[in-house]
Amino acid sequence: MKVTLEFKHNTKIGNSKDIEKVLEYFRYTTGTTLDVMLSTGVLRNSVTWYVRELEELGLLQAIARKADSHTGRLAKYYSANPDLWIEKKSRQLSLFGEGML
Repeated sequence: MKVTLEFKHNTKIGNSKDIEKVLEYFRYTTGTTLDVMLSTGVLRNSVTWYVRELEELGLLQAIARKADSHTGRLAKYYSANPDLWIEKKSRQLSLFGEGML
């Protein structure tokens, strides 16, 4: 599947297939940026940029924050599967106290 992406930042992509590899990895697997690097061979610095772009384009979301299986440090786990995404609730407060007791 060919994905055409318009970037919001001035991201310099050395190989446009790399971002497609990152998106494909997250489409079928939940993991961290380190997991993507180890599986695809894409440099981790590039993966970080691609993840940011894919999040802003609405194609990727962080679904969990837990200890990384490789390092043991706290890390975000991402997924491109909308079924796993967390619905973000609106944080807008009522000005007139509606719904308050």
